[in-house]
Amino acid sequence: MSSIAKIHRAFQRELNRRLGSLNITYLDFLILKATMEGETTMAKLAKRFFVTQSAITAAVDRLEEMKLVCRGRSSDDRRIITVKITDDGVKVFEEGMTIYKSLAEDILRDFNDKENLLKFLIQLLERLETFEIKQ
Repeated sequence: MSSIAKIHRAFQRELNRRLGSLNITYLDFLILKATMEGETTMAKLAKRFFVTQSAITAAVDRLEEMKLVCRGRSSDDRRIITVKITDDGVKVFEEGMTIYKSLAEDILRDFNDKENLLKFLIQLLERLETFEIKQ
């Protein structure tokens, strides 16, 4: 696995852990982010996040139960299920963005412009792995 993939997975795991304080997962957060851009379909969400339709359905079920999103039907084709963020969903997304930015700041703290990319990525990976150990 490449260093970039390891960094992404470690970042995702730590963000998932921190988002737990909002009772949402990383995928839930991504869905909220996508719906902040406007109403979308279940199929588009699955394609965008490279997950199965069943994974999106399960996530949207959770989010809908929490009243963070609502489902609807496309006016063009009633077979197409749409997803739209609610006011509560906007609030949770904004809190999630605060968590996201805080994690990025925690990871990037003390880096400067003069360090080369490889050293930066190695240190970034090591820092992310220490988050896992602290759990």
